[in-house]
Amino acid sequence: MTCTQPSPFLRFALRLDAGVSLLSGLPLLLASHWLATQTQLPGPLLWVAGLICLPYSMALMWLASRPAVLHVVVLTIVVGNLLWAAGALALMLGFGVNANSAGLALLAIHVVATASFSVLQWTGLKQSSPALPRALTA
Repeated sequence: MTCTQPSPFLRFALRLDAGVSLLSGLPLLLASHWLATQTQLPGPLLWVAGLICLPYSMALMWLASRPAVLHVVVLTIVVGNLLWAAGALALMLGFGVNANSAGLALLAIHVVATASFSVLQWTGLKQSSPALPRALTA
């Protein structure tokens, strides 16, 4: 397994993703019904998205604090963000939902944000240095 010593930029990108995930996850989870009526997006979809965002945020903060991380873990986060963006784009295009303009705006924010996080994290990963496997336990 390849270990990486995260660059400062990768740590920044992970923390930024974590902060935005926390700030977007809380209203999605706590106000999903209200948001559903405002956006015409399915309430259960919003609730589950919020439920996913909260532990994801905590995991990213933990990962950003580690002296070394597994390369594959960061790649998984990059790909996961791209898949989240693709899913939001599919919903914007009408696959499965019929959102109003507020719903389309919310989905567009998710597309742009998660795709941007993916690019930032990939860039930070490329700036990172190889690390010894022992650094994972430090």
